[in-house]
Amino acid sequence: MQPNAAPVGSDASPHGWREVPVRYPDGTLGYREEPLAPDAFLDPQEGDHLIQGTEHDFCVHDLAVRLRHHFRNDPTRAVYSDVKMKWGIAGLKEPAPDIAVIPDIRDRDRPRNSFRVPSEGTRPSLIIEVVSPYQDGDETEKVEIYRRAGISEYLIVKTFEPIGVVSYSIQGYRLIGGGYRPLRPDARGLLRSRTTGLDFGTEPGHRGVVIVDAASGETLLDAAALEDLWRQEAALRWQAEQARQQEIALRKDAEQQRQQEAALRKDAEQQRQQEAALRQAADARADRYARRLRALGIDPDST
Repeated sequence: MQPNAAPVGSDASPHGWREVPVRYPDGTLGYREEPLAPDAFLDPQEGDHLIQGTEHDFCVHDLAVRLRHHFRNDPTRAVYSDVKMKWGIAGLKEPAPDIAVIPDIRDRDRPRNSFRVPSEGTRPSLIIEVVSPYQDGDETEKVEIYRRAGISEYLIVKTFEPIGVVSYSIQGYRLIGGGYRPLRPDARGLLRSRTTGLDFGTEPGHRGVVIVDAASGETLLDAAALEDLWRQEAALRWQAEQARQQEIALRKDAEQQRQQEAALRKDAEQQRQQEAALRQAADARADRYARRLRALGIDPDST
């Protein structure tokens, strides 16, 4: 670490740090870790390192995996995580939402360093933020930012640890007439996202987040279950590929055996033809010899 660098994870940078280029007294160039301001997560810049915590990372990863899998066959809908939004609205801060579900997107899988709403011609229909214990703006400043940006639905997933076990709660907003109105849970305790056709809630005991396909009533598998499923599918594909390779090898062996048998039959036929030719030549010699004996008045049968 260079001089004057803020120790990562120390009290000097409780919210995170930014690498700033600096020239040191000896003339060398390097980077200094500059602590981030408490509201840096409202408008993060390239090179910012925000401290979120393991539970935040786990929850965001879980939600992103589930939603991407759900929309995997819809090339017009993207699910991005931690991608900075460029609203094209003067003076409006531009966060990098934990989860952004974007409809009507073109070239979904093209790499993007940021999402520029004016040039993309679309914007997120649903944004989900997972509240970090280090920041509290998700429930205050970001509500106003996403309202002004025209985000149809905004969900906030809160984690808390009242008895040493992580629990979850969800609240949400829907844009109506230019203002956000709180979403009310249904009889099952779920919040409906109309833009995605999904219901969001918490597991019994608030031990995790539940996502339900409103049309089918099926609960989306969580990331751990999906990864197990993918491993099983990968194992089945590997087994199928092994069986296919074995079948190819058996067909190749059978073809080689057929060719060998054909070659043996060809050799046997050639040998038969050679033997027939030898017999024919021997018969011809014997016939010539008999004719010469008869010409000399000798009975061939008496010799």
